[in-house]
Amino acid sequence: MEISVTSPQELTHPVRGKGFGVRAGAYVIDVVVLWITTIAISFVIGIILGIVFLAMGRELIFAEQQVRAFDFLIGFITSTLYFIIFEWLCGATPGKLLLGMRVIMEDGKNCTFGAACIRALLRYIDGFLFGIPAYASMKEPLLQRIGDKAAKTIVVGAKDSFIKNAREWWWFILALGVYLGVETVASLIQMISMLR
Repeated sequence: MEISVTSPQELTHPVRGKGFGVRAGAYVIDVVVLWITTIAISFVIGIILGIVFLAMGRELIFAEQQVRAFDFLIGFITSTLYFIIFEWLCGATPGKLLLGMRVIMEDGKNCTFGAACIRALLRYIDGFLFGIPAYASMKEPLLQRIGDKAAKTIVVGAKDSFIKNAREWWWFILALGVYLGVETVASLIQMISMLR
């Protein structure tokens, strides 16, 4: 007769979290999406501003580009909001969606706004230290990084039966629209601040 011992955590959470490798892959995808989005929106806004200035009979001239604290702040805010908006409204960033993952609360419900904020801010600890804190903190079966533990979230497979009330596809469209709106306003503010 074989006896199986189950930890209290496994009894409470009949689910397995996603591992470091696939989550790091999703993060890389998200960084690329962030860069492409920022560059594309800045390009379009530059063209629109150029047309507006041309119509007003003025020349569009930007001050010499310098690394400014304001630019860093705008980048910090928009990249943080990217993760908050997508994980809160959709349950996953584009990177996680592409790799078949969802962020849920430990009880299987959708990720809350507060949890998405905690995850996004604590992601910088992992990022600044090349993912070492995330890798070191992930323990079976939930594989939670520091941000997950603080936010009480788990990253699971997109079709995991533990997910309660899975988000419909249109939540992604809503999250995308909100994020593009935020990025557009941020890029416009940033460009206007650079005008001479």
